[in-house]
Amino acid sequence: MNWLDAQGIIDAFGDWAAIAVTVVIFLETAFIFTSFLPGDSLLFLTGLALATSHSWLPDWAGFILIWVGAFTGSQVGFWIGDKIGPALFSKNRKFILNQSMIDRTHAFFERYGTRAVILARFVPILRALIPTLAGISKMDPKRFTKLNLIGATIWTAVFMGPGYWLGGIEAVKANLELTVLIIIAGTSLLLPAELLRDYLVRRSKLRRNVESE
Repeated sequence: MNWLDAQGIIDAFGDWAAIAVTVVIFLETAFIFTSFLPGDSLLFLTGLALATSHSWLPDWAGFILIWVGAFTGSQVGFWIGDKIGPALFSKNRKFILNQSMIDRTHAFFERYGTRAVILARFVPILRALIPTLAGISKMDPKRFTKLNLIGATIWTAVFMGPGYWLGGIEAVKANLELTVLIIIAGTSLLLPAELLRDYLVRRSKLRRNVESE
């Protein structure tokens, strides 16, 4: 089975697809080295599968299971970052893993913390990287958990909801790959757009300050 093929994963596990997807989503969000697994497309197609299948597992239970996988995956990523951070930065390293890097990471979360944790959900690889960096930078665990709850809920709802409610429409079925690509492309731009907006706002404020002087 091709683990990069979202539809292949769902077809392979049949009535147990929701449980298999939960495991895949957990791995995709928990560890950087498994962040290549499908995430967005898998959620959308699972929503479609839940709406059209007659599995022994109720649809609502499938939604909850997958949400749990998304939430706990990022929590594990944060825990890993929190635990390995001191060991990685205990020595004065000259390359990427150095104190300067952790200082910049900390500053990044001070500025973008809330938006970064939530919006990174919609960007492959960053879904796993941001929680780990948040742990390394010693973000407050309660704050991260709160943001993770929001992010996991929005992410699963944005992708599984349309799959569940629109999957029965013939036009969507006929153009399934295009529909998934459009949704993924649109949501992947949320974080870059927010960072660009913040940059433009700060640049505008700086310009006004200079002009006022």
